[in-house]
Amino acid sequence: MSAQQRNKNSGRKSDKNAPSVPQVDVSLHKPLDIDAPPTIYSVNLKPLYGTAALNLSADFIKQEQALANKYLFFHPLVIFVLTVGLAVYLGPKIVFPIRNTDSISGWFYKLVRINRKDVLTGVVFAAIGASFLFTLLSRVSDSYFKSKINQLVASKGEKVFGINLNDLVSKNETEDPVVNNTHIIVYRETPIALISVAPNVALSTKENLVMSVTSVGCRRVYVKSGIIEDLIEWALLHSKTVKKNGDYGETMKLLIDVYSFDSTLREILKKKGFTYIQSIRVSENKLLGGLFGVKKELWGLQFHFETEDKD
Repeated sequence: MSAQQRNKNSGRKSDKNAPSVPQVDVSLHKPLDIDAPPTIYSVNLKPLYGTAALNLSADFIKQEQALANKYLFFHPLVIFVLTVGLAVYLGPKIVFPIRNTDSISGWFYKLVRINRKDVLTGVVFAAIGASFLFTLLSRVSDSYFKSKINQLVASKGEKVFGINLNDLVSKNETEDPVVNNTHIIVYRETPIALISVAPNVALSTKENLVMSVTSVGCRRVYVKSGIIEDLIEWALLHSKTVKKNGDYGETMKLLIDVYSFDSTLREILKKKGFTYIQSIRVSENKLLGGLFGVKKELWGLQFHFETEDKD
């Protein structure tokens, strides 16, 4: 779908012997430091935050995996399989009440009371079956999203940030303007959210600048705080700045990929004026994309600018 910008120096080896910048501690399993000042501010991708940026981006992928698991567990196909399995198991064992009752609820009460032992056994059977299915489905999603994390780590973050984070941390790339394409939110001296964008070189023309969001997210506890909306707003403003400073025409578009099961991000994009463009099934995993219909949707927001007098 949306193409990612590739750094011109891709494939370049980082200098492992260069001095490294001390990194901000961003353990995602620890609470924030309550002794740190309760201030919140934003920075671009500095060497100090190299490891934090990589960890946060990987965590965003894990959050998508959690959403995918929830989607798979409650998929109609899974519910149907469990229901049919329970019916097949209980069908031959069930004894129906002979006497009529005055209400449907009364009839079901008698049905359960008569078949109490079999019903309890059926519940256990269903629980075991559900546990087996959920484990199997978790492995399916894990194989897909783990490959995404491996690609991110193998590229040293260059796949997302357009720069080798090893080079950034070792002070070799501090002057690269690409670091300005990443916006990090810091709270209590701990990075909690970020967004990164890049010019989409495959779709951009002299008349139309196309920017793509390569990563966006925050710590899970802040998802409903409105911070994602702020990150999207920054991406819009930054894209306008890139357009203004570059040699582009009157139109600009910001694109972002969204998984079909990520209803939260889709609603945020709708509120920010984005519109759905197209979708494709996940092709890297036939079970996710084929059997369960998981898609990657492309959303975009386009701007038109007045022609400025350049005399």
